[in-house]
Amino acid sequence: MYLNILFILSCIPIITIFPAIAALFGVVRKWRMTKEVAVFSQYKQMFTENWKQSYLVGILYTVIGLFLFCDLLILKQLPLSYKPFIQVAILLVGFLVVLSCLSIYPLMVNMAVSFKQLCMNSLKVGIYKIHLSIFCIIILSAWTFLSLRFSFLIFFFFFSVSAYLIYWIADLKFKDLLPQNDSNRNVSETYSRKKKQVG
Repeated sequence: MYLNILFILSCIPIITIFPAIAALFGVVRKWRMTKEVAVFSQYKQMFTENWKQSYLVGILYTVIGLFLFCDLLILKQLPLSYKPFIQVAILLVGFLVVLSCLSIYPLMVNMAVSFKQLCMNSLKVGIYKIHLSIFCIIILSAWTFLSLRFSFLIFFFFFSVSAYLIYWIADLKFKDLLPQNDSNRNVSETYSRKKKQVG
């Protein structure tokens, strides 16, 4: 609950939404590692360490999402005989973007890599064991519906629980795809140093 409220408050300036998302996943990652975490200090650390990459990721995916949405709107107005094929192609691209989006912030707080590598790896992680990604989407959809029905959940639990679910699914994949992950978890200082160099 504290993490959820902290996240909402840090999103109020609007321009801080993307680093706030990174910080949210950073705290969740720490929970998965140690079960106990100083929420505020960890949140602040991850907020500053991932400032640059989180903005690049957020802006990129926002632009792609708007582009695909506008394409569908424009396509709807065009009298084309092959319109269904284009719609399917756009929806397929959109699905891949969603898969990548579900993995990119967990990867960001778990690895110190370049922006290009981060985007490529996020798509690979999203596609890997795709049934887990689909399961995550279904559970998130149900959780979103429940939270909209009972609005108090949004303020107290929605974002932190959603981040935990997304990271939990991503972490199941990391164990197969990133065998070096366990050793990285024991050297957070090295992660921070590398993150500053990459960022």
